[in-house]
Amino acid sequence: MIEYIVPPTVGALIGYFTNYIAIKMLFKPVKPYYLFGKKVPFTPGLIPAKREKLAEAIAKVVKENLLTEESIKRRLNHSKVRESLLNFTENFLSELSRNSSLYVKQFIEKVEDKKLKNVIPQELVDQKAEQLIEKGFRKLHGRSLRELLPDRVERELERTLNEKLDKFTESLIEQLRSGQLREVIYTAVMENVSKLQSVLPLITQRFAQTIAHKATQLIEEMVERVANEPSFRLKLSKLLWTKFQTILSSGINTESELAVKLKEILKTTVREYLREIEGKRIKELSTLKELLVEELPPFISSFIESHKREIAQLLAEKLFEVIERELPVIMEAINVEEMVKERVNSLPIEEVEEIVLKLIDEELKHITLLGGVLGFIIGLTQILFI
Repeated sequence: MIEYIVPPTVGALIGYFTNYIAIKMLFKPVKPYYLFGKKVPFTPGLIPAKREKLAEAIAKVVKENLLTEESIKRRLNHSKVRESLLNFTENFLSELSRNSSLYVKQFIEKVEDKKLKNVIPQELVDQKAEQLIEKGFRKLHGRSLRELLPDRVERELERTLNEKLDKFTESLIEQLRSGQLREVIYTAVMENVSKLQSVLPLITQRFAQTIAHKATQLIEEMVERVANEPSFRLKLSKLLWTKFQTILSSGINTESELAVKLKEILKTTVREYLREIEGKRIKELSTLKELLVEELPPFISSFIESHKREIAQLLAEKLFEVIERELPVIMEAINVEEMVKERVNSLPIEEVEEIVLKLIDEELKHITLLGGVLGFIIGLTQILFI
């Protein structure tokens, strides 16, 4: 009976352990052994011995079949990836909005040693300054000072005018009584008498001067008489108040000659100021630094919070476009094949064995069992010849 049991049993054991040892020899030993100066066959194991080629083969498979440009593009167009990138941009904008002051300060610290013209192109500054001035004047056209001035400022102006109106009227009357007015009147009369002389040559220069003196005296007496009348002071005060109200209510004409000249003066002044500061370092422009630190963060935060979703969508779309357009360059720079190769070669052989076994452990077990089954079958066939 035993002669029928031993052959298949021994065959099964031989088949099983032969396959088991063969599989182990894929990974073991991890280094070569020498006997009498000659390397022992099958040392190191197959995978340690062919590690470089294994790494190259894995890297090539990953590059050509797994991480290809087409597969990455397909993955990028997946809705979950797009939603993830949109969430990322929204989170970034939220962070920027919350800490805008910190980011502005950090930016200024990085560029404060640079000259202004090296941070902001001067041509761009000039162009934007002129555009702002033009835009400002266009917005002013047709609008009244009453619309532009805050109510508080308008009330303050009216209060000040009421308080100073009597003094201003008195000052104007004093000017009418002054010697300067006499000279103005005399000059004006002489100009008209001179024109009369060209028509009537009989009028002598002395006669003309006499007429001018008399006319000047008469006008001065009239002004003095009128200036002392309370009704004149009241009328003058009303006139000044009416003119003030008219100025406040009248539309601004930015196309008038005076406005055009004022606009050109403003542009020239701004250009000269920009020329003056363009060669200075940012840290030397304390006013500009303070303005940026105080004004930029609230503007950035307000703008982001008002349009966060739209900005995030735009950024996400542009990022996708850039990634898809530059993907070949990115892939070349990353060099997936070389990266995978270096990673595989850097792993300890024990980790490589563990990775391989995780992938094909079940299959290796089946192969080992198959060796036992085949050994058992061969053992059974031997019984036929006993």
